[in-house]
Amino acid sequence: MNITVEEAVSYRTPLRVTEALLLPNGESFPRCPRCKVTLDRTYQRYCDRCGQCLDWRGFGKAKVIRWKARE
Repeated sequence: MNITVEEAVSYRTPLRVTEALLLPNGESFPRCPRCKVTLDRTYQRYCDRCGQCLDWRGFGKAKVIRWKARE
């Protein structure tokens, strides 16, 4: 897989974490701003799925998204 320099740099430019997924049991998990997958831990430096560098400033005001089961 070939990626451009610009694409590689874009993963190292921090993106703000602005969403959290709320599960039916009351637990919530932050979502990666690039790949939209839930993160294992809050305040980790990089997404463990896509490698995006994360910026946690303002996470206290993150949009809460309620989890919906697929039908």
